[in-house]
Amino acid sequence: MQEKTTRSIYNVWAYFYDMLWPGIVHRRTTRAIEQMHIRPGEKVLDIGVGTGLALPSYPRHARVTGIDLSEGMLRRASRRIEQNNLDFVNLCLGNALVLPFSDHTFDHVLLSHVITVVSDPVKLIEETRRVTRPGGQMVIINHFRSSNRIIGLIEKWLCPLCQHLGWRSDLCLQELIQETGLEVDFRYKLDQVDLFQIVFITNRRESQPSQQIVAA
Repeated sequence: MQEKTTRSIYNVWAYFYDMLWPGIVHRRTTRAIEQMHIRPGEKVLDIGVGTGLALPSYPRHARVTGIDLSEGMLRRASRRIEQNNLDFVNLCLGNALVLPFSDHTFDHVLLSHVITVVSDPVKLIEETRRVTRPGGQMVIINHFRSSNRIIGLIEKWLCPLCQHLGWRSDLCLQELIQETGLEVDFRYKLDQVDLFQIVFITNRRESQPSQQIVAA
């Protein structure tokens, strides 16, 4: 996945996204946001906010920023904010691999169905860790390659097709954990046949101070 191609793909997806995805993602994002236990005034970053399907689930006492690479997705998200009077939400156009925020800005960061969309998942985790305060919470919702050898091989075989649709199907969670040094608090699926996992992580590592903030 390359960001220029991804932007083009999701600018097209924006026209159809809300017809297909609510039934797939809504239960998971709602459950995850409830479990984040966001307190009044805390800052939340929603990376890959898309058309803003999750935004009405956030408590109104939070301060939410949604960022996405696709202008088309953000137009839809902006419309959702206006329709639902979500005045506690701000939107930002930007690249998740070069987040335009200072170190330790957010108390919670949600990465919903985005880690298999970017070209460099490890870099995404590094950037997420950088902008999350020490002790803050990082939550990943995504499909990961199955530990079942046969299913995993099928997912690897399907990956080139999935990439044309805008994501990869072969990312392994265990390998990502090893490469990034993440310490997972807990993870679960909503049911046994669920293709997606919800992963809760505490940012236990101090990031190195950045030299400058680069706008996306």
